Amino acid sequence: MPTMKSAALFAIVQSSLVSHALGDCTTECATFPATGVKYSGRCTVDKATAELGTENLACLVCKYNLDSTDTKDAEGVLRALCGDAYAANEFSFSKISGRGDQFDNEHYSGGGEWNYEIETATGEDALDVDAARVDEVFYYEAQRKVIEFPDYLKSVNPFTNSAENGPFSDTNDPANGHGLYSDSTEERANGAADKFFPDLDGCDINAAYCCFAQDRQAGDNNGNCAEPYEYNCVDKDPADNANICYVDHKRSTKANHVSGGFSVFGDLKTGKEDIEGPIHCHGLVWGDDELQADNVYKGNLLFYVSMYDHMTQRGYVRNIPGAPMCSCAENMPVVTRSDCTQIAASEDTTFTYDATEGVAASVYIKDLNFNACQGVNANNNLEERAKQLEEDNKLSSEKRAALQQVLVGSGAGKCNAAIEKFLGTQGIQRTS
Repeated sequence: MPTMKSAALFAIVQSSLVSHALGDCTTECATFPATGVKYSGRCTVDKATAELGTENLACLVCKYNLDSTDTKDAEGVLRALCGDAYAANEFSFSKISGRGDQFDNEHYSGGGEWNYEIETATGEDALDVDAARVDEVFYYEAQRKVIEFPDYLKSVNPFTNSAENGPFSDTNDPANGHGLYSDSTEERANGAADKFFPDLDGCDINAAYCCFAQDRQAGDNNGNCAEPYEYNCVDKDPADNANICYVDHKRSTKANHVSGGFSVFGDLKTGKEDIEGPIHCHGLVWGDDELQADNVYKGNLLFYVSMYDHMTQRGYVRNIPGAPMCSCAENMPVVTRSDCTQIAASEDTTFTYDATEGVAASVYIKDLNFNACQGVNANNNLEERAKQLEEDNKLSSEKRAALQQVLVGSGAGKCNAAIEKFLGTQGIQRTS
């Protein structure tokens, strides 16, 4: 049942739509402040509605619709204005390396000089020199701009269920195309309705993560690379925080350049798990609302996790064979768990009205902080962060459950159970 506040808002906004139809917003905008409405906080529907008040919101709705051929209600107007405000702050992902899309694509596949090279005895190929641009972007743009999320890179978004996308593509038919199920029969799915998420163009379950296989930098108190580099930093390991269960090569054909196959990292006969050696996984998850902070700043989060925090600060690089180094969750190796980072945004928002220029929103990003994720039962845990977003009604239960098909849990036997289930889909059954 609508509240008195929402009913009053509805009445005023409906009145503004009538005025828009008559081609005049003079009455609705008579009291709109000449300097605009400014507040401390993010540009979201709920926050803006509360800060604007019904009269100012009615003005925005009336004038927006008067100047547009696409009539929107109050929520639609705020979403459009806020979306434009964040877009005006966008920083192109390609500007981070400045080396071109081919370099960036190869990097996120796990190749290229930032992944393969190790500092020499004479100081050549030093990561802090070769990737100095990453530190500059962190200090000047990553904390002040909206970094574009690079889902145009095939390594980050390596698979689409579209027939026109090449020989390694499938149709949208769930029986043929790759995707993830939120399996309602799984206890960990917690009752979510079973749903198939086809692997389309983008991160379809609102999550991405990296899994690093090597440490290439000494002296940062992370991993076991040490000086002298030529003796103590050859094929060294990152700090171990996850186990690999299996890699389905079909999930990332555009990054690994093979049409199929798989690798398993467990022994179903002996029950042994954790046979791959140390790896380190870290990721991000965002809400369904495009104005939710982690959604707006998912490009910033990916940059921070993959290039700044783990590469230049820790030296973690290289991919798990057969998979990208960093990608949408549905394209990554199936692992037990992943660390997680979320964003904390400090912003000022301003809405303006001008009878000639129209209405607009602007966002001044004062600061962005990158924090360990807060989860339901644990912090710094990607799966638990997804549960928290679900509990806060920001992420669908189906997407959270689908994420649990690639983050299967750290309990004994969970990895091998996931392997056995996957092998069953390949027609391989245990005989004893």
